[in-house]
Amino acid sequence: MMVRVLIAAIVARSSNAFLQSATRTARRGLAARVLPPHLETVKADVAGGDALLLDVREPHEWAAAHFASATSAPLSALQQGACPKEALDATKRLYLHCAAGIRVHPAKAALEALGCDDVVALQEGISELYELGFDDLA
Repeated sequence: MMVRVLIAAIVARSSNAFLQSATRTARRGLAARVLPPHLETVKADVAGGDALLLDVREPHEWAAAHFASATSAPLSALQQGACPKEALDATKRLYLHCAAGIRVHPAKAALEALGCDDVVALQEGISELYELGFDDLA
């Protein structure tokens, strides 16, 4: 239920303050959850500079809330051939996330068409990642 509320808040272009308040409330109501091993790897890769976390949500969603460690790369821009310069670094793995784990798949295809070889689409959306304690919102 809380995940639906958070997704609705993002889609409705809610303010960053509202989203942070709602997710803090959600965190208090949840038992402590352990970050799954694959997300521990993502977090370590990004923190170590070996990978980039790309947020493929649209600019208005990014403006509402985004992870401090993420780079904005809207799906609509990727599909038109626009890509953040740092994402074209062939030495880095690209991890993709969106609101619900759906837009990451066409974004992955778009990045691969642009020549990116090491692209991983995360199945978790921003709300679930935040609830798991993946990163802080900026």
